[in-house]
Amino acid sequence: MNRLNEFFKHGGRLVTVVSLLVITYCFAMFQGGFVSWYLFFTLLPFVIYSILLATMPIKITEISRTFSKERVERGDNIVVTVKFRNASWFPVIFLTVEELPMDSRYYEPSTENASKLFLVGWKREFEWSYELKQLKRGEHHFQGIIVTCTDFFGWTIRKVKVEKPQMFFVYPKVYPVNTVPLKMQYDQGTMASLHSLIKDTTMVTGVREYVPGDRFSWIHWKSFAKNGELRTKEFEDKQSQNIFFLIDRSVQQNFEQVVDLTASSIRMIVKERGDVSLLSVGMDRYFAPVIKTESQFEKMMQHLVSIQSDAQFGVDKLLLEDQKLMMRSVVVIVTGELTPNLKELLSSSSNYAKKIICFVIGNETDSAPFHHNNQVIFMKPASEKQVVAEVNVS
Repeated sequence: MNRLNEFFKHGGRLVTVVSLLVITYCFAMFQGGFVSWYLFFTLLPFVIYSILLATMPIKITEISRTFSKERVERGDNIVVTVKFRNASWFPVIFLTVEELPMDSRYYEPSTENASKLFLVGWKREFEWSYELKQLKRGEHHFQGIIVTCTDFFGWTIRKVKVEKPQMFFVYPKVYPVNTVPLKMQYDQGTMASLHSLIKDTTMVTGVREYVPGDRFSWIHWKSFAKNGELRTKEFEDKQSQNIFFLIDRSVQQNFEQVVDLTASSIRMIVKERGDVSLLSVGMDRYFAPVIKTESQFEKMMQHLVSIQSDAQFGVDKLLLEDQKLMMRSVVVIVTGELTPNLKELLSSSSNYAKKIICFVIGNETDSAPFHHNNQVIFMKPASEKQVVAEVNVS
């Protein structure tokens, strides 16, 4: 039906232009005189151009898009530059280009630079830039462009839709966070020691070959001076380095900040060569048993790009069902609301994990009478570069 309406709309304009030519010619024939023929020959070039524009093929090729940023995070603004080529031999006077409609859930629509008007002539290469503001986390899909060509007076309007799909990711916002000190035990022995979630760099146990990505301060300079080969220090591992993150996808409140904090915390642990795992359960299930390398971190980030708060049950049920995965770990729960079920689970003296730390993105409510062995930390949802408070877990 849409194609039929477009055909009649396009054909109606063509009939109008041809009728205008016929009427002016008949007027000149019957009226005669200089004025009548002058009017006819004056309109003749414009009418012929309109007829040719309505019938000649218009080819738009070599469409490409580039972005002002290689990595885009939630809340960023980016400038999109579109380049294309007019491969038609027919000269076009005016040309307007705009993107096909995108999913407005993932960005803030802007009327500024939403379309671009070009005075074409014989020009073949075109470039157009516009800005997308306040991008939201997710997969953004471009569909293509619409090129509109008109004559001098707008009698004939040709619209050419060129499909050019392209996708880019908007990642969660990653900001610096501080570490959370825990009082746990070494792998051997029962002496308690206070240390952080990241690898302890105070106890050197040996050296190994240098791996790209190792910190500069970890290089063993004595062995380098002796044989000229780069080697890296090995440090004492502790059980507290096994951190298990649970992201609560059953709560919609402050969910974007929940994803940001999860990504930022795991980024910090991976950067400091700690051991971390992630379990995310909603309509889909994602489990990363080990996140240590950059490739593993990027794979995890691609999962965080598309997740939604679509879980049918709370994170407390995950602790009950998957406690075998977390028995030997420090479980870190990130949620947007401290639900009654989760509060009851944290208050109980269960053995689901070595320790449970719960980060709640939101205002602290009803927490004064809440006594428990595990730790709950409330964080404001609107803050960036959040600093995680130091927590001593006995």
